[in-house]
Amino acid sequence: MRRGLAALMALLLFAAAGLCVRTWGFGLTRIAGTSMNATLRDGDVVLVTRFDYLGGGTPSFGDVVECRFPNRRDTYVKRVAGLPGEAVAISGGALYRDGQRMSEPYVSSFAEDFETVLNSEQFLLLGDNRADSYDSRMPDMGPVDAGAFLGRARLVVWPLQHFGIVR
Repeated sequence: MRRGLAALMALLLFAAAGLCVRTWGFGLTRIAGTSMNATLRDGDVVLVTRFDYLGGGTPSFGDVVECRFPNRRDTYVKRVAGLPGEAVAISGGALYRDGQRMSEPYVSSFAEDFETVLNSEQFLLLGDNRADSYDSRMPDMGPVDAGAFLGRARLVVWPLQHFGIVR
């Protein structure tokens, strides 16, 4: 009887530890769609570090993040293209932040011209496949605040031929 109770307690402890690691440590996310081509492909599984943005941490320009857009149930993986307070524009296929042209070697297709000014709490998220990405440019998606971030995509773990660091 005592052994059974000890085994049950150990099982509960391991389950609780696993849940904590999954919630606040690491997670796996499957990429659905082509919006992040060629950085991430449809079906890729990525390791997401969930602790990056806990306790007030915020993403930097260029981070590939897992997030939730307002009024959406699904999670999305996008790239941070604009930070709070910035004027962001896409013109002639190039991204400008506060008038400065940004180098984005990961962008796989160009988008229509776009511009916005982010308030002091908003981030602009875009897919790398700009011509085929449902992202912050869409009126029903829009910019997000810091509470939308679930973690940072760090590593493609599956399929093995795509294994590598997310850049």
